[in-house]
Amino acid sequence: MTLRLRPLLLLLFPAALAMAASTQVSLDRPIINFSLPTFTPEGYRSWLVRGSEARFVSKDQIDIKELTLSIFTGLADGQIETLILSPNASVRPAEAVITGRDTIRVIRTGHDAFEVTGADWRYEHKEKRVSIARDVRVTFQAELQDFLK
Repeated sequence: MTLRLRPLLLLLFPAALAMAASTQVSLDRPIINFSLPTFTPEGYRSWLVRGSEARFVSKDQIDIKELTLSIFTGLADGQIETLILSPNASVRPAEAVITGRDTIRVIRTGHDAFEVTGADWRYEHKEKRVSIARDVRVTFQAELQDFLK
């Protein structure tokens, strides 16, 4: 069966290359259901940027509508440790930085679970740091024992 498929694959390969070479990203049209994964040097998921719509503003900046950013542990378990949601955001993939003037919702899972909301924010993936400038509200999901002592 492999011998029969090989000639077919050899015929299809040049056609696939021609299609790939002619594919271009248009800067004047949005990409619907955008998804951009990033991986660690070991090959594990690092983050996944998704949005209902994306526009390439420049080669260094992508504007996203309805951002869902999944931040993974970066380990083989593939677990999501944090979710970031925002109606609008700008992604700078080379810098691993995402910013937004609109609202943000940060949801941290696990034993140290919390939720943060606010507006006018910046996420730096290398430092795994979120900065929020306005209307910040933090809700802890963990039990605070002996908090008032």
